[in-house]
Amino acid sequence: MSYKRQRRSPPAHRQHMLDIKSAQAKAMNLHRGGQLENAEALYRRILQAQPNNPDALHFLGMLRHQRGDGADAVRLIEQSIAQQPDYADAYNSLGNVLSSLGQTAEAIVAYRRAIACRADFAEAFNNLGVALRAQGEPAEAIQVLQQGIALKPDYADAYFSLGRALSAADQPDAAIQAIQEGLRRNPRRPGGYRQLGRLFYRLNRIEEAVACYRQWAEQNPDDPEAQYMLAAVTGENVPERAADRYIQDLFDGFADSFDKNLQGLDYQAPNLLAAVIATEWPTPDAALQVLDAGCGTGWCGPLLRPYAHHLVGVDLSPGMMNKARARKVYDELAVAELTAFMQTRRNEYDLIVSADTLIYFGDLGAALTAAAGALRPGGRLAFTLEKLETDAAAMTFHLNPHGRYSHTEPYLRRELAAAGLTLRSLTTATLRFELRQPVMGYVVLAAKTELD
Repeated sequence: MSYKRQRRSPPAHRQHMLDIKSAQAKAMNLHRGGQLENAEALYRRILQAQPNNPDALHFLGMLRHQRGDGADAVRLIEQSIAQQPDYADAYNSLGNVLSSLGQTAEAIVAYRRAIACRADFAEAFNNLGVALRAQGEPAEAIQVLQQGIALKPDYADAYFSLGRALSAADQPDAAIQAIQEGLRRNPRRPGGYRQLGRLFYRLNRIEEAVACYRQWAEQNPDDPEAQYMLAAVTGENVPERAADRYIQDLFDGFADSFDKNLQGLDYQAPNLLAAVIATEWPTPDAALQVLDAGCGTGWCGPLLRPYAHHLVGVDLSPGMMNKARARKVYDELAVAELTAFMQTRRNEYDLIVSADTLIYFGDLGAALTAAAGALRPGGRLAFTLEKLETDAAAMTFHLNPHGRYSHTEPYLRRELAAAGLTLRSLTTATLRFELRQPVMGYVVLAAKTELD
């Protein structure tokens, strides 16, 4: 009698472990592929089965950070570390989240713990150096970044971080050399060219800035920022406005540090706009339909909320939109180009506000016409622009080497009138400081005629 050997099923606990491992791999693939909602659902299913799974807690924390919930991200990653105290990657991720929340001192502690867990963790050295520079300690930042480079000599990002730290320490020549070393290792990295070109511009080495941006355009022929910045420093082939992809990429990259950077520049545009709005509505009664056009991280949101029955924010950058969502002051948020968005909202708003957004438009005609169409009769438009000083009567706008447009007052007045908007007030003010110099601009309030 022959016996057929039967294949045994693995024990139930063993099968469960294999299922968790497979689910975790799938969740991470979804996460990497940008399918955040599906990835989050799967991470949460894993945690229902294994509430103390350190990897699922860590990765869900990172995902919650991507979706704009920094507090939840910190909670989850700290839970992960509690389960696995030597989890270097989780400490590093915790530092990244804390940095994005402006908690630089706490981030530094997290990065140091990551390095204590793994002494050869070059990425943590890089992040620690960036945080030390942000905290105003460039000398220590330089030392830490050099340690990271010694661990990983081909780590291009560390050279770029070192360049920023050297620049902050007023060592521009060494900063240039460090950035160039980074670009030798990664010649297609846009951030390196951006950083180097701005440094050349700050030093008034315009020919070298031009050469830098030309190299960038050659290495990345499909990168709209390279073409845009080349136009800004040469004055050749200047577009009528910045390309959508350039704006999205630029501000997605700035999203985590945007608020802190503006604080350091003594940013005044939202407060200046709030002051002119208060002249129209001295007693806010939460009765208006309000659009924050180019809302960014939502700086204007808390200032507009008292006036708004319904407050809408629109911005082209998903990264900035996540920060605005975390403020919890908007009733509606949309990722869209603001001119196209306003063209779909005919006669909908009592007030449209745009703080330092039209500085990425040269030709104002389409945006102002769209705003007029989106306003109800009698509605108000408040916005800021950077001021262009010139004696040339025909001059309208100028794309500056820093990448923003400035406008003349006569041109602004003509475009407002052409859009059917009546100028109610126009004042000159300091919008912020840049390179320790005031950036002068216009604070504009206009009204749509009562008859449409």
